[in-house]
Amino acid sequence: MKLPGRVDGNNISCVMNIFMAFRQYSILMFLLSALLSTGCSVQSGRYSFQMPETKAPGSLVWPSPPDVPRYSYIADIRGESNRMSGKKTDSVLARIFSAVVGVERELDPVMDLSRPQQVLADNSGRIYVADAGRQSVFVFDQNTNEFLIWNESDHNIPFLSPVGIIIARDTVMVTDSEQGVVYRLTTNGELIDSFGKSELNRPTGIAYDAEAERIFVADTGDDNIKVFDLEGKLIDVYGKKGGRAGEFNRPTFLSYKNGRLYVADSMNARIQVLDDLGSSISSFGERGLYVGNLSRPKGVATDSDGNIYVAESFYDHVLVYNASGIFLMSLGGPGNQSGKFSQPTGVWVDDKDRLFVSDMLNGRVSVFQYLGGN
Repeated sequence: MKLPGRVDGNNISCVMNIFMAFRQYSILMFLLSALLSTGCSVQSGRYSFQMPETKAPGSLVWPSPPDVPRYSYIADIRGESNRMSGKKTDSVLARIFSAVVGVERELDPVMDLSRPQQVLADNSGRIYVADAGRQSVFVFDQNTNEFLIWNESDHNIPFLSPVGIIIARDTVMVTDSEQGVVYRLTTNGELIDSFGKSELNRPTGIAYDAEAERIFVADTGDDNIKVFDLEGKLIDVYGKKGGRAGEFNRPTFLSYKNGRLYVADSMNARIQVLDDLGSSISSFGERGLYVGNLSRPKGVATDSDGNIYVAESFYDHVLVYNASGIFLMSLGGPGNQSGKFSQPTGVWVDDKDRLFVSDMLNGRVSVFQYLGGN
C-alpha cells in the first residue's frame, strides 16, 4: 500500500496566501457593492457645519465701552470648520475598507470658503456666498446646519470667477467676471441659462429692483452700469468712464433699496447714489489717510435705519455712514482675529439687521449685529 507523499511547507504557505488574497478580494467586492447600493457616502456637494447663533452684546462691540454699543460681533462663517467636532469623520464602511486594505486612510480636507466675494441672506434662512477662489457658490442653510456647493463638478455650472449674487423672483443670478456673463440658476442650484455675453465686459456687482423687475450689473471693464430685464434683455446703460457726477471709474459692488441705486465707484474712491432714471443725486467719500476716507470701496449695503455700510478693502475696515453720507464710525481694522478684516469685499444686511461681510483674504464671512441707536 502506497502512503501519500509528504506535503511541502512552501506549498501550504502558497495555498494559504492564495486563500487570504481571495478572502480579501471577496470582502472588498462586498464593501464596494454595499457602498454603491446603499449610497452611504455624503451627497455630492453637501457638507455639515454649525451655524453660529446670534448672541447678546459681549466683549467685542463697537464702539468700545464706556460708549453705548451699536454693533456686536457674532461669529465667522467658514464652512466645515464651523462644525462642533472640528474634524471630518469617516463612515463605518470607510473605516472597515481601510482596515481590510491595511493602509491608513487620510481624512478628507476641510471644505471652507477660499476667496468669498458677494454674500446675501434670504428670508428662508439661507446664506449665499459667491466664492471666486473655489469657482463656486456656497449655500449655507441655517435651519439644517448644512451647506451646499454649486459648481461645475456638482451642478454643471462652469463658473470661472463668480463675484456678484442676487435673488430675483425665485431665481439666483450670479455674475462671472472672467466669462462676461450672468448665470441664472434655480434655488436648487440647477443651471437655467446665462445672459450678457455680447453686452458685458467684466461684470462684478449686481442688484435687483423688485418693483420694476430690473437687474443692475456693474460692468467694471466698461466703466458703466448695465440694466437688464428679467429675461436678460439689455434695456439701459448708466454712465461712462470719468470722474464727474454720473460717471464711473471701475465700478464694482451695487445695492438697491427704496428707489436708490448705491454704486461703489471704486477707482474714483466714492459711493455714488443714483435715482431710478440713473441720474446721480449724491455721492460721498474722498481719498485720504484717515479712517473714514475711501481708497478702494467695494461692498455697499443699507440697514433699516438708513445707515450705509461700505467695505473699504484697502484699509481693511467697514465704514458706517448715515443716510446723508456723513461718516459715523468704523468696524474692524487689519488682522485675522475676530472682528478684523483682510481685504473685505461684499457686504449685506438682512431683515434682522445682521451685517454680513465677505472677509476675502481671511477666507470667511464675518457676521455682526446692528443694535440700533442714534
